[in-house]
Amino acid sequence: MKNMYKFITFCICLVAFSVKSQDLLTLEDVIKITVENNFDIKIAKNNIQVAKNNNNIGLIGGGQSTGGTVSGGTTGMLPQISIASGSPANPLGVGQTVTTLKYSTPAADINKQGLTSYNYAPSIVGTWYFFDGLKMFVTKKKLNRAEELSNIQYRVTVENTLLNALTAYYQMISIKQYIKSLKLSLTLGSDQKQLADQKLKTGTGSNVDVLQTQIDYNNIQVQILQQQNLLNEQRINLNNLLKRPADVDFSVPDTIIMQTKPEYQMALDNTDKNNNSILAGQKTIEIDELALKEFKANRMPKIGVTGNYTWQKTTNSIGFLRENLNYGYNAGFVCNWTLLNNLTTHTAIKNQTVQLSSDNMRLEATKLQEKGNLYKAYLSFQNNLNIIEIEKQSVQMANQNLYIAAQRFKQGLSNYIEYRTVEQSYEDAQYRLSQAAYNTKLSELNYLKAQGLLVH
Repeated sequence: MKNMYKFITFCICLVAFSVKSQDLLTLEDVIKITVENNFDIKIAKNNIQVAKNNNNIGLIGGGQSTGGTVSGGTTGMLPQISIASGSPANPLGVGQTVTTLKYSTPAADINKQGLTSYNYAPSIVGTWYFFDGLKMFVTKKKLNRAEELSNIQYRVTVENTLLNALTAYYQMISIKQYIKSLKLSLTLGSDQKQLADQKLKTGTGSNVDVLQTQIDYNNIQVQILQQQNLLNEQRINLNNLLKRPADVDFSVPDTIIMQTKPEYQMALDNTDKNNNSILAGQKTIEIDELALKEFKANRMPKIGVTGNYTWQKTTNSIGFLRENLNYGYNAGFVCNWTLLNNLTTHTAIKNQTVQLSSDNMRLEATKLQEKGNLYKAYLSFQNNLNIIEIEKQSVQMANQNLYIAAQRFKQGLSNYIEYRTVEQSYEDAQYRLSQAAYNTKLSELNYLKAQGLLVH
């Protein structure tokens, strides 16, 4: 019991020193920093903004063969207005031609006279197709679904990134727990060294025990250093996921706490409703169906209104027509109905139908995979919880056995090899418990992820 008191005092001092020298990284800190700093999550958030930018009535429209992709076009919810001031056939500005005119009165003849003309023709044109087979409304719905899909894809990115960060985080806690048990063994090993030395001096011990206690003491020190290396590696990995410098030092809690209990039927219902991979597949099918309607709308006529105002003035330096001025407006209806376009629309509809079929099969495959992941995580979570209870009992019994073995060795009722065997059994039990806690937490994280609840 004295050894246990020594170790408790040692741990209190160690924790007090660690709090002063290191910042404690809590679970809430890991989640917050990961979501705020990780580059993959930031890129996914930018994709949401792009989808939101595209989801506006000004970009709705498309040509006959595009299926309403966001590219502008001849139809849309907003009219198209343009200002023109000339064309290649009738440019603005100054022109000169060589003119020869013959009249009945020879005195009026013009022979190779340079004719300079000035042409001004600005115009404004507006066109609005108010009916395009309802394609513009379908396109708006598709853009809404695309924005919703970008939000789901963002949550998928957050889930995957957060799972990696939490895996490294809980691995650090598991290693820290094992180091803690090794330090207890180190404290006990120091006591056994002193006891072996005392026995040798009093003539009741042997030099073999003295050497063996030193070897075992060194071995425990090596194990602690090896585990410290693993702890440092996980710290660097976690800093990388948090997008912080690798040398940022921090500490983690001492224990792993389970936050849920396995319940399969409720989890299965949550998977159908909330699993982000399934939701993404369903949203993709909705987009496919709307795209198919867009292609079919290309078979319908397009009806709209158009109007323009034109002002044109032409002046010539010589000739009978010295100035020509035209201005005015026109307004009316326009109709465009493509009856044959080399089967482009027909081919697009057939290809989109095949794409829709493929995405339905992908969705079914995703459902099977995600429900399989849920069932695997559920069984693993359930079994690991039972393993933890067994390992806790093993640690308690190993702790009692270690105390008894230490007393027997101290009283000379057993040799050091017997004591060391019991001590090794205690270390193994502590290691198994730390690994069981880590494995159980991973099962719980995957159990939550399959339900779409990890981000929540």
